[in-house]
Amino acid sequence: MIKQNVIANTALNSPIANASFLNPQGKKWKKSLAADLLLTALIDAFSILVIFLLMNFSSNGEILFMKKDMELPKAALGDVLERNPVIKVEDGKVFLEEKMLTAEGLIAELLELRKNFKATHPAGEEMPNTITVQADRRTKYEALNQIVLACAHAGFSDLKFAVIMK
Repeated sequence: MIKQNVIANTALNSPIANASFLNPQGKKWKKSLAADLLLTALIDAFSILVIFLLMNFSSNGEILFMKKDMELPKAALGDVLERNPVIKVEDGKVFLEEKMLTAEGLIAELLELRKNFKATHPAGEEMPNTITVQADRRTKYEALNQIVLACAHAGFSDLKFAVIMK
């Protein structure tokens, strides 16, 4: 009878009995159970965060980058912007794809853009004749007219102005 108690006590205090899933009795098991519960909640929280970010992700990307003080004109009708070369007018300066140019240098840069497109794309593919113009609503007509004429001279006949829908 004494041997059975010694064996029973030894078996209950052994590492195997402490690690038992059916009858956990050690302090180590209680700590790992709490850690598993925290890890499960953390995984759930990250899963929700990933789903939220995927649902709110813009699949077409940011096409226009604007300064804080720039106000785009408002329009009743419009289309979703596509990825085209962007000419930006800020504070009387003209930028083509973030490269500052003069009004005269714009024609040469647009022609260079067309030439680079032909070099990097298959022979049968035509470059779209579309340019997106991003300008503040307070921009003078003279500045925009120079851009329109430069685009027409370089062969870009379809101008799209970046606007905000009413």
